[in-house]
Amino acid sequence: MLGETFLQKYNDHNDSGTVIDQRRSYGVKAPAQHPIYENFQAFKPLLTAQSSQEQLTSLGELMYQCHYSYSACGLGNDGTDRLVQLVQEMQHSKISKSENGTLFGAKITGGGSGGTVCVIGRNCLQSSEQIFGIQQRYKNATGCMPFRFEGSSPGAGNVGT
Repeated sequence: MLGETFLQKYNDHNDSGTVIDQRRSYGVKAPAQHPIYENFQAFKPLLTAQSSQEQLTSLGELMYQCHYSYSACGLGNDGTDRLVQLVQEMQHSKISKSENGTLFGAKITGGGSGGTVCVIGRNCLQSSEQIFGIQQRYKNATGCMPFRFEGSSPGAGNVGT
């Protein structure tokens, strides 16, 4: 939809942080589909199901689907797309396959400013080694070493930003 058409029809978009360019064509379908299909999926029931190889494989696949849906909206970035791709490559590598794999999926996550990828994997040394390998490959390609954190934290409310 052209920005001009949107403004004629709706007058405003109630977001003081952005401006609608009247000459730009905005994708509407993918951003509207993303939250519908992401929330429609069976992630929560799978997450609480009994742990198994099939459960982890399914959770990982849903994470990939969510990531690519988000990217189709034009909301991703090269860095997060590269990290998700590196996780997929590691997951499907011959070495990982021969060891029953420890990484299962990845997706962009966070508060909307990009740069954070969540990876689902087994809690073991092999997963840590594979993540380190992904960090190294990312650094070799971009010159930037991704920061890695595991588990959870008290959040920005307690530790600041």
